Amino acid sequence: MTKAIFVFIASFLLLLPFVLTTGGIPNSYQLIICLPFILFLGIPHGAIDNVLYIRDKRIKNIQFISVYIVFIVVNIALWFIFPWLAYIAFLLLSAYHFGQSQFSHYFKNQHISKQLLFLFWGISILSALIYFNIADIQQLMLQEEEFAVFRPFHQESLLLTLFLVSSIVTFLLMLVLNIRKALTLESFFMEALVFSLILICFYLMPLLIGFTLYFVILHSFKVLREEYGFLLTEKKVSSVGNFIKLVSPFTLISIFGILIIYGLIYFKLFTLPYGYSLLIIISSITLPHVFVMNRFYKLFQKG
Repeated sequence: MTKAIFVFIASFLLLLPFVLTTGGIPNSYQLIICLPFILFLGIPHGAIDNVLYIRDKRIKNIQFISVYIVFIVVNIALWFIFPWLAYIAFLLLSAYHFGQSQFSHYFKNQHISKQLLFLFWGISILSALIYFNIADIQQLMLQEEEFAVFRPFHQESLLLTLFLVSSIVTFLLMLVLNIRKALTLESFFMEALVFSLILICFYLMPLLIGFTLYFVILHSFKVLREEYGFLLTEKKVSSVGNFIKLVSPFTLISIFGILIIYGLIYFKLFTLPYGYSLLIIISSITLPHVFVMNRFYKLFQKG
C-alpha cells in the first residue's frame, strides 16, 4: 500500500463520522471547505506545464504561455456559446487524464489498449461521482439556471448504464493487459482495491468533499511526485525546496486570478454562480494541461 492510499483512507475515515452526523452539508459550505485544498494542493500539479513542455522543444517560454492562454480563452468562449459541448469535452479530457495518471507508472508506452484503459477508468469514476450524488446535482440544476443545460446528461438510467459499462470495460482491459504481461496480477488487484476505495468514498461523501479527497490525495500528489522525480533526473531541480519555488509563481497567479473572479461575483460585477465559475475555470485550465501531461508521460515512461 502506498503512502497516498494510506493518507486517502485515513482522511476518509476521519471525515466520515463528521459527514454522517451532520446529515448533509450544503454545496456552498462544501465549496468553502474544499476550495483551499483545490487551490493550494490541486493547482500546483499543473503550475509547471511550461517547464515540462519546452524541455526539448524549439519554443520560448513566452510563446508557450501565449498559446496556453489562447487555449484557455477559447475554452471560456466555448462555455458561453456551447456550454453542453464544453462540459462534455471537459469530462472526457478529465477522464482520460485521471486514468493516464493512475496507470502512468505501469507502462512504458501508450498502446491503444492502454489509452482505452485510461479513458474508461476515468469515465467510470466520474460517472460514479455524478450518479452517487445525482440528487444534489439535480437540486443544483434547479437552483442555478446555468446548470440547467446539463440536465439531459444527468439522467439516472444513463449514468448507471455508463458507469456499469465503463467499469466492465475497464476491468476487461486490465485483464487483457495482465494476460499480455503488461500488468502484473498484484498490480491488477491493487488497482481494483483503489478503484473500490474511490467508489466507496464517492458513495458516502458529499459531492465536492469526495471529489476533493480523490483529486488532491490520489491524483495531484501523485502527479507532483512524478514531476519532481522527472525534473530531479533532468537536473532542473535539486531539492524539494527548489521544486516548490518552481511551482509557486503560476500557482499564486492562478489563485490570485480565481480570487479576483470571486471578488467580482461577490460585489455583483460578475453574475455567474461561484460553483459554475469554478467549473469554467478548472475546465479552462484542464484543456491545455491534459495535452502537456500527455507529452510528459511519454517522456516519463521512457525514463
